[in-house]
Amino acid sequence: MDNVKSLLKKYFHLITGKTKEIREDGNALIFLVFLFVSMCFWILNALQKDNYTTEVNYPVRFTNSSDTELVSGNLKRNLTLKIKGGGFGILKYHLNDQFLSESIDLSELQRIVMNGSTGAILSSTDYYKQIEGKLANGMELVNIAPDTLFIPLMKKVSKKLPIQVKATVSFKQQCQYSGPISVVPDSIVVSGPENVLDSLQYVSTNSLNYEKLSDTLVRNVELADYDMLELETKRVVITIPVEPFTEAFVMVPVKAIGLPDSLVLKSFPSEVKVSYHIGLSRKLYRSRDFNVNVDFSSLDIQDPPSRLKVKLSAMPEQIHNMSYSPLFVEYLLEKK
Repeated sequence: MDNVKSLLKKYFHLITGKTKEIREDGNALIFLVFLFVSMCFWILNALQKDNYTTEVNYPVRFTNSSDTELVSGNLKRNLTLKIKGGGFGILKYHLNDQFLSESIDLSELQRIVMNGSTGAILSSTDYYKQIEGKLANGMELVNIAPDTLFIPLMKKVSKKLPIQVKATVSFKQQCQYSGPISVVPDSIVVSGPENVLDSLQYVSTNSLNYEKLSDTLVRNVELADYDMLELETKRVVITIPVEPFTEAFVMVPVKAIGLPDSLVLKSFPSEVKVSYHIGLSRKLYRSRDFNVNVDFSSLDIQDPPSRLKVKLSAMPEQIHNMSYSPLFVEYLLEKK
């Protein structure tokens, strides 16, 4: 087969060398046609011979690993077959894949320790007759390489991990979240090598992008791929709750913290305006849902500043687009 390839290469160089002559002399075209026809006859004659030898890949795939072990690396490997036969038969193996992947049951292979690694050992000779039976008529199996194949195995562990939604969301005007994004299931069992699972804190969805939402969205989405890991499920259902909102506000009294018991605070103004967006289906917040204060614990009472910074120390968890004013208040300190 190598002789055929070398001669084809020789003819190719000869033809390309004639390119300039063809442009300059039309008679060279006649020479090129006869050269091409003679080459075709020569190739057909050469392929009719029955003494060609070549090497082809034979794919194998390892299956049925136990619940406590898994294959390190790719489950698919290749054996190299040395085959002998006619030119036309061998040519078919080079033009396209003639072999389907051979499934090898790992549970039937012997376990050994090699260079400190535990694995299974595959003896190619055990599959000689099986592979030979898959060759086309007239083809002879000369050799299989390697004669033995070591398949490293690793300890397999399982861990339940939460699902994290990786999404970019935007809304139409006057719309917002009406609650947190939910996932069903919210966690799944993941199996794989112990050293990989130890560093994994969650399983993420693929990157998602939803624009100009005006209503609640429910989607069945794919989870991201993780090398060397088996996921209990490949898909989850996410719900993005959306509803129109209105703008609202509430007046919250300013309180003092860190102030000696002998003193009383009078702030100007005495209340802070807290503005926020809230979904139309929800009740408005009240002043007791917030905590606005000024902190005296780090101030010198004998030489206090003229104004105090207002801090919002408590608020509802699901509040949106919140702001408050003023940010500073003037004040008086009076003795009780």
